[in-house]
Amino acid sequence: MAQFISHGYVQLQTDFSQQFHQAVLQKMNEVYASEGNLGNNLVPRIPEIQQFFEHPTVRGALTSILGPDYIMHAHRHGHFNRAGSKGIAWHKDNYWGNEKIRNHHPWSAMIFYYPQDVTEDMGPSSIMPGTHNHYKLSDDGSEYKLPITGKAGTMALIAYDIWHTAMPNTSAIDRYMLKFLFFRLEAPKHPSWNNRRKVWEPSSNKLPIMDHSLMWEHVWSWLSGSSALKRSTNEAARAHGESDGRSIQQLADCLSYESDEASSLDAAYALASLGQDAISALIGGLRHPSPTVVRTSAYGLAAAGAEALPALVEALDVPSENRDAPGYIAYALGEIGESASHAVPRLIELLQDDSAFVRMHAIEALGMIRQPAELLVPALGEALQDEDDYARFTAGLSLARLGAEAGDAVPALKRALDDPNRYVSAIASTALQRIRSDEALDVLLPFLQTARWCPKTTVKSMY
Repeated sequence: MAQFISHGYVQLQTDFSQQFHQAVLQKMNEVYASEGNLGNNLVPRIPEIQQFFEHPTVRGALTSILGPDYIMHAHRHGHFNRAGSKGIAWHKDNYWGNEKIRNHHPWSAMIFYYPQDVTEDMGPSSIMPGTHNHYKLSDDGSEYKLPITGKAGTMALIAYDIWHTAMPNTSAIDRYMLKFLFFRLEAPKHPSWNNRRKVWEPSSNKLPIMDHSLMWEHVWSWLSGSSALKRSTNEAARAHGESDGRSIQQLADCLSYESDEASSLDAAYALASLGQDAISALIGGLRHPSPTVVRTSAYGLAAAGAEALPALVEALDVPSENRDAPGYIAYALGEIGESASHAVPRLIELLQDDSAFVRMHAIEALGMIRQPAELLVPALGEALQDEDDYARFTAGLSLARLGAEAGDAVPALKRALDDPNRYVSAIASTALQRIRSDEALDVLLPFLQTARWCPKTTVKSMY
């Protein structure tokens, strides 16, 4: 767990036989030759792949990171790196082109799977460990780069937001990698892994990555069921690299170091542990004209937890030079979670905002706060008709997070099954499955029967 928090990845190995992986590879070769890339229909067409995700090693790892009720996103992709390819640029996967705030808490993760032995000359996927919370790369390219190689069956469980690439394939062998995305549905109330530590300890296998000790400690505490980072002033100052400590004003000044993302993030997390005066400094950062400074301040306020709630709610009514500032505030309220329930009426008002950025983060926050359901559910049902695709998807995801308490949204979810966006339709079906009432199942089962995919029907065998 410490390695995933700090480095953004862990590598997994299952005990499936090499013959099993060879059979998957052979079927992929046949399918790609005759039908091309299957995209989201990868699992229905090659159903053996689903067995990987039912394996105790994989299920246990996903449960540890995302909690026991995690779900698989409808998007999955078979990456095909042909022999002789030149590779692709380093990148983070996006949110359908939307500039959604990237969560520091692990609300999502990806798995990369190799059905064949992959060596470095075959153009493997490569990651930059420790970069999952960095929006920018260094100018000198000094980040540590880790090619993911291994025997057939190798899986890498990675943070969704990590920088990664496909390396040039200088071999004579085509290389496959299958990618799958997963979501957490509920904030942790206790550790979902076999935790034997009472306090945060860094990974014993630390690679040469930037040190973000306060951030890592906060994420570990959140995963353990504690929503806020609480440390003494001296401890926070030492963790920030200042033996004699820095004033709150000095740390607040660091928030605006846009060219030094690492230092500004460290300052935000140091401020999060220093009480009300430091919270006021972070609130001041929300009024900065730079979206980068506003975002960094929001990260610090989310880490401050319930102590920051009064100031965050008040900030919703304070004019800002940044038009999207309410979206950053909504993000922080959502990450604080259920204790922010008194902010729900104000967040619901934001669903009428002109900015899709603001609306999508208000919708996300409602699903994370979860209560009171009698206010949340009607608002989220209406949000399923938002003009923005990702806002509608997030409304479906938020209703899935509410589960059985979202029963009144079944009619809205029924309409969403016919949404022109495939992912909105898919998450609506997941929400109905999670609600699981008779009414929900009466809507869901006919839809699934009509949408049934036959893995035996191919272009060569139509009937």
